[in-house]
Amino acid sequence: MKIFKIILIFTVIPAFAVFASSCKSGKEQIVYGMVKEVAHFPKIKNVNAELDIVSPLRTFLLGEPALIVFRLTNFSDKRLVVYEWMMIDEYNIRLYVTPWADGEPIPPADKWICLKPEIKNKRLMTLDLGQNNATMVDKTIDFKKDIINGEIDKPKTFLVYGELNLESISLKTSPTKITILPQLAP
Repeated sequence: MKIFKIILIFTVIPAFAVFASSCKSGKEQIVYGMVKEVAHFPKIKNVNAELDIVSPLRTFLLGEPALIVFRLTNFSDKRLVVYEWMMIDEYNIRLYVTPWADGEPIPPADKWICLKPEIKNKRLMTLDLGQNNATMVDKTIDFKKDIINGEIDKPKTFLVYGELNLESISLKTSPTKITILPQLAP
């Protein structure tokens, strides 16, 4: 009987303890392929990267959306890994626009109109750029709706620059001249 109690103590009780500890409470949901959203992304140190406007077209009609192409290039010897990159590429760049005329100085910061993307569903992914690799981002502006709010009778010139809409890395482009032509009469 003594042996039976010892066997009972060393086999049944540990087995019950293992069984009881393996039970999970609540549901766990695992989503593959996306970065888990966190409250804050730390700054990436020693960044050697550039954000440029590389659009071939710089003249657009007023009624049509203006397509501006950005290029983010990593010039570092190390990989540039951005964990907060948004899956919808347009969300990653804020645009700044201001009216301008040739020969005028670049306007101060308070004269620029900021076109911050309206982020509806922020889904993140990892952007991993090797040495001298780049990614392209297309961004559209509707000058008639967002900037001019009406019609124009002669071409208008604007300065435009883009800035990354991210916490972990801060880059912006040089201002670029964009010309908007009046809509053609039907």
